[in-house]
Amino acid sequence: VSLSTYQFNEAVDVITQFTKNKAKVVASELCARFGKTIWAGAVAKELGDDLVIVASYVKTVFTSFGNDISSFEQFKNYKNINCDDKDYQEKIKSALKEGYKVFAYLSLANGTNRQKRIDFLTGLKVSKMLIVDEADFGAKCEKQAVPLIEKLDLIDHTLLMTGTDMDEAISKWQEHVDYVHSVTYIELLNQKRESKEVLENA
Repeated sequence: VSLSTYQFNEAVDVITQFTKNKAKVVASELCARFGKTIWAGAVAKELGDDLVIVASYVKTVFTSFGNDISSFEQFKNYKNINCDDKDYQEKIKSALKEGYKVFAYLSLANGTNRQKRIDFLTGLKVSKMLIVDEADFGAKCEKQAVPLIEKLDLIDHTLLMTGTDMDEAISKWQEHVDYVHSVTYIELLNQKRESKEVLENA
């Protein structure tokens, strides 16, 4: 997979915030057509954490991530594991033991097993990244956000992603967010136009 100019620049920006500037929580507002799923995957790969927890109230997010991660050569050393599977703990521990990195998909919908899954994932003795996708939908609510916020000390990197309402997305995370950035649709269109002009004049 290759990234667009905007995806690449924003990835470099966020990775820099996490590495050089020691940010723990970054919030990203990325417009439609940006390609935030594969962009987040690229950021996760470059950061190199062993376990990437993708948490969302919107379960279609997991299909998008799984399809992208399974489709490209750069992610051949990753396993996709859904925490709804009964044997998800064994699958994750086995994959990590075999030297794979893991994308673990965690539903934030209310349920009797949700806290147990959060405790297991954040308790693993490996480097961890948390990606909260569609952070302005469902995940913004106190019962969804607080259980994750309570585990921030156990997570190396946290990325909150939204496509629409940043204020809503970070409403419960405000005091923890170290860096906020956004890409609007107009910016994306301008970048594409400029790139096209450069190529035409090359």
